[in-house]
Amino acid sequence: MYLRDIGLYLEYKPNKEYIDEVMLTQNLTKEEAMRLDYLENCKDFHVLFGDQVRCIARLYTDILGKFKTEETKKINIYCVTDLDKINSVPKTALGFTDVYVYIDLESYWKLSNMEKKKVVLGKINEGIIQVANHYSWDISPFNRVSKEIMDRNYVNEYLLKPKSSPDRKHKAEIFCQHDIDFITISMIIRERKSNEMRKSELLFKDRPHELSFVQKLGDLKWISNREVTLTHRYNLRKKWTVKMDE
Repeated sequence: MYLRDIGLYLEYKPNKEYIDEVMLTQNLTKEEAMRLDYLENCKDFHVLFGDQVRCIARLYTDILGKFKTEETKKINIYCVTDLDKINSVPKTALGFTDVYVYIDLESYWKLSNMEKKKVVLGKINEGIIQVANHYSWDISPFNRVSKEIMDRNYVNEYLLKPKSSPDRKHKAEIFCQHDIDFITISMIIRERKSNEMRKSELLFKDRPHELSFVQKLGDLKWISNREVTLTHRYNLRKKWTVKMDE
């Protein structure tokens, strides 16, 4: 198997006082009260954190490429505020490995986007080192990835496979700029022979989590020699169309 993904998450930390109160005032079971506690007091922060880490986590796995393992296909790095938990041994079940790292969450939310990217890369490295040491992996590929991310100044930009126009004179490509707060998806049209840019047009901005934006990146198709569309992967009536200037 191959290591296909690295996820960073905030661990749910129950608010005992809130749970006890809603169990009493709303006649809820403990499980129901904990679910309400998460929805009311934690979910928004967990979703925001989960969105913000994806630009670096995605860049990390893209640069790493096919890393073959016998143990895991995904590493789940739980960022916790309890120092005792970071001493726990990585645990793997059904190809998923859980590991814990410490984060000063109050400080994290105050950081600039660049500083957040540096923290995220640091937490990935902490988690990876724990897993690598546990399974006696060679850590040199991970050191290479970390260095390349820093060399790129933490910028995650990539192109999707280009499509040539029917007359073979131009090509269209989808340009993705994956950042902390959002991802920007643009259409770029170039001359095929010279690679000179003829047009660049913003299609949309979206949440920076793949669960939101990947479904929109469907078929890229020229409908004439001067007009090209990107179709939503699951909603075929949703399209973004770009026309070349005359």
